[in-house]
Amino acid sequence: MKKLIIYSMFFTASVFLIACKKELNALPTQSKVEGNAIIDQKSAEVALNGVYLRFAQGGDDRGTPSIMWASDHEILPSTLAGYVTYPYGGSSFDENALIKSTDYSVANLWSAPYGLINAANGIIEQVSALADDKFTGARKAEIIGEARLMRAYGHQYLLRYFAQFYDLSSNYGVMLRKEFITTNNIAQKRSTVKDSYDFILSDLDAAIADAPLVSANYYGNKWVAKGLKGRILMMRGQAADYTQVISITKDIIQNGPYQLEPNLHDLFSTKGLDSKEVMIGLYPKPNQVNKSDVYFYRNEPGYLATASLKSLFQNDPRQSWMIGDVGTTPDGILKYQGSKVEVCYPMRLTEIYLLEAEAIVRSGGSLNDAKALLKTVLQHAGISDFSSLDNVTGPDAMLIQIYNETAKNLSFEDGQEWSALLRMPLSFVLQVKPAVKDKDHYILPIPKDEFDRNPAIGDQNPSYSKN
Repeated sequence: MKKLIIYSMFFTASVFLIACKKELNALPTQSKVEGNAIIDQKSAEVALNGVYLRFAQGGDDRGTPSIMWASDHEILPSTLAGYVTYPYGGSSFDENALIKSTDYSVANLWSAPYGLINAANGIIEQVSALADDKFTGARKAEIIGEARLMRAYGHQYLLRYFAQFYDLSSNYGVMLRKEFITTNNIAQKRSTVKDSYDFILSDLDAAIADAPLVSANYYGNKWVAKGLKGRILMMRGQAADYTQVISITKDIIQNGPYQLEPNLHDLFSTKGLDSKEVMIGLYPKPNQVNKSDVYFYRNEPGYLATASLKSLFQNDPRQSWMIGDVGTTPDGILKYQGSKVEVCYPMRLTEIYLLEAEAIVRSGGSLNDAKALLKTVLQHAGISDFSSLDNVTGPDAMLIQIYNETAKNLSFEDGQEWSALLRMPLSFVLQVKPAVKDKDHYILPIPKDEFDRNPAIGDQNPSYSKN
């Protein structure tokens, strides 16, 4: 069966992520692949690098190969949460209910994870078909495990932004792509929310079983798969899920190879992927300026902090390196100023601490245990006054404390400020971002183009139009 041309999704790869800070060999530059392009371990490794390039949203930025993660994974979620605004004419993402199915940004948020998923499916299918003796040791299973981790990441991204993740009984789930796209399977209906969670978690369990135990922190491994599973279970939010989250996060904190950065600012300004806190990061391509331009284009701010973000950092020592002047304009986002500006951080150990603290509270556990975890995170962020935290007496107030720290610490990384906000009661969400209006606008419309290409997908998300 001939494979489709897939928009340079998989084997285009004239550039790939850097391994050991050097470019790996690239597969042929044609975008159409017929038959089996993966024939042994070497070609499988190169193809797997292409999957990681998809993860980083690698592409061309005005003639320079670049990873272009920042706009979709850092800025847009923060805009949805009401923490930044575009200063040059506004954005539909400032007013959640005004987002349209024809919005260019919505189309990109939809297509990028499907590119990742399709690339991962190509690895899973072709490597699975090869004889074991084509690989050394357990590497065949490891490659498939890493690909399933990346497929799970792509599907959970779509679940967060385009499916009613908050309702297990909903039919508005993810359009799951379980196979490499061919002419026979383009038409695909969306799954239920429950089936979406089940498939994502099955991929993560496979990655936990088979992915490498140790890897460079710009590749996936068992610990990253466990961290992503904790993130997904927290999003699903069932009583038994919280117990699992506590077990997973304790394992990562106690047994994983990661350590909280002693001074959080150093991670972003000078250390980058050299920090032992980074569970998985994105190594920038040589000479790229894409992310810097997102935040500091021509010494002017690309985005401005809103009143909501500024209020979060009031009396917080991090304010000085989070929000401030860019050129002559105040209220720019300063988090990534420094020599490591182009590095991106899909997952850090801090998130694991905060997930455990939240799971403890939501499961009815000890507030003191949750406070201890939160204090550890705060100490590494330069906070020494815990009086307000010590005075917290109830679970609702404690969840607000955990949310506020999540929004401050993990803002502009992988949308965790937006995800954590949507785990709070609607009344709290509306205090932070009144433009959300209702739960229908926790998620985005499926792009119009998808209905044109794939009428089998089903209905548009409630409160949105197909056109």
